[in-house]
Amino acid sequence: MHDMPLVIFTVLSQLAIGGFVTLWWIDQKSTIQRKTGLLISLSLVVIGGIAVLVSLFHLGHPFAAYRAILNIKVSWLSREVTFYGAFVGLSMLYSWFWIKDAASWRGMTGAVATILGILAIFSSAKIYMIPAIPAWNSMTTMFMFFLTSILLGPLFVGVFLIIRGELSMNLTAVVIVGFIAATVVMLVYFSGLQGGLPQAAESLRLAVGQLIFWVRLFTFIIAFAILAITAIGKQKQTGTIYTVVFVLILISEFLARLQFYETAVHL
Repeated sequence: MHDMPLVIFTVLSQLAIGGFVTLWWIDQKSTIQRKTGLLISLSLVVIGGIAVLVSLFHLGHPFAAYRAILNIKVSWLSREVTFYGAFVGLSMLYSWFWIKDAASWRGMTGAVATILGILAIFSSAKIYMIPAIPAWNSMTTMFMFFLTSILLGPLFVGVFLIIRGELSMNLTAVVIVGFIAATVVMLVYFSGLQGGLPQAAESLRLAVGQLIFWVRLFTFIIAFAILAITAIGKQKQTGTIYTVVFVLILISEFLARLQFYETAVHL
């Protein structure tokens, strides 16, 4: 599949950004042991690095990727490459400040990296919001990209913190809000495709006709149900629950992004 590198890149990069912002925010509001913070930070650097490497396979000339930044004034792709590259670089520096146990430097570096990460996701979404592909050309694309980050990032960090007994903030509430927002965006997206141009309606028909569409919905609903039921029942969130929900949502977001590319119909 020609678009597979883009699927992997967008999902992993948004996971890395969401996880980074979560870690930085918790570090500012509560106490995380240095070993735990470093472990999470390095894990996110690895994920972010993998995303960069995989994205190169989509290019006809991977070793000329550096040229992408030359058109930053006019190209959203150039902006994505620039902002995300800078984010990965600062996330590495952020990890170094965990090693040095320099909390103030972590705070400042994390703040700048957070802004760059947000700009990277924004730029990534703008690449696809083009009139030539009606299924992509709406604000739902922007919301979907950010929601991938909001759903996966906190869950990823939460797995580490719960297992190590250091989760001091209610990440479950954040993720549930993300689930609700994602559900609304999903309904608006499908409704927009159905009532849009013929090419948009065709994208919906192609998506619904694929098994992975239903697998995606199933994993999303099951993950939402698990987290919501345990939260409503005021049951203790465990590493197992967070891990299962994270894996289900990772599968769901991966399949959704795969269909995003595969069912796009041009004018």
